[in-house]
Amino acid sequence: MDQNITIIMPCYNGLKYIKQAVESLLVQTHADWELIIGDDGSKDGTREYLSTLDDSRIKVFFHEKNLGIFGNLNFLFSKASYSLSQILCQDDYFLENNSLKVLLDFWSSVPPEIAFIRTSHGHDSQDPLAQYETQVLPQFITPAGSSLYFYIFGCIPGNLSNVSLRTSVVEQQGGFREDLPYAGDFEFWSRVGQTQSWMICNTHIMHVRTHKGQASFTLNRKGELMPQLAQVITRLYSTLIQEGISPNRLKLMATITYISHHRDVGIKNLIFK
Repeated sequence: MDQNITIIMPCYNGLKYIKQAVESLLVQTHADWELIIGDDGSKDGTREYLSTLDDSRIKVFFHEKNLGIFGNLNFLFSKASYSLSQILCQDDYFLENNSLKVLLDFWSSVPPEIAFIRTSHGHDSQDPLAQYETQVLPQFITPAGSSLYFYIFGCIPGNLSNVSLRTSVVEQQGGFREDLPYAGDFEFWSRVGQTQSWMICNTHIMHVRTHKGQASFTLNRKGELMPQLAQVITRLYSTLIQEGISPNRLKLMATITYISHHRDVGIKNLIFK
């Protein structure tokens, strides 16, 4: 297994947190990495900070036009040099100075057909559905079961910083859909899962920060997520129908999970905005 790894960091306005994210990488005991940063038009001093980074392993790209999170990710993956990549969002950070070594040791033990690994499973949510997910999901998920799991539980990887993957997967799958700025990660991971195996890992290597300015709190203020989510669910629904699962069973699952959960999230955002 190649012990080099590319760290993919999409960023916008994030000066308050990005220093900690970068520094958590600089102190890693595993030193064979490159960090590729895409600044998507930040205006809070982030660009000035990024301009001071002089480590030869760090490459910074300053976008003059805002590409959006998934356009930025597509760009950054096209610049990656190594066969493995780990996404590190600007407001998250590696928990320990051996986190990269732990991650790479895990990768060295997985089958070659694994496309991506969702780490820190069970550490990032107290939601009852998420907790149930940790109880029933197998560690190794093949295309035969992937669509059903995504249909039931939604975007299983959760935050982008929970995911490491084989870099080539992004190009092979045609990249993240930039026309789905709110649901592009859910669409991408579930699409990968239809043709490639992936894994769940409960090893906690990343601190995913929670704060009022993050996407989880600012998206779906006016229901923007809902029509994009519907596209992903409809595709999964069609796939599962073709696999022979009862339409009535699928509709019941959707009512219990997506419709109730995301409706409540949307209502709370509108009321407490």
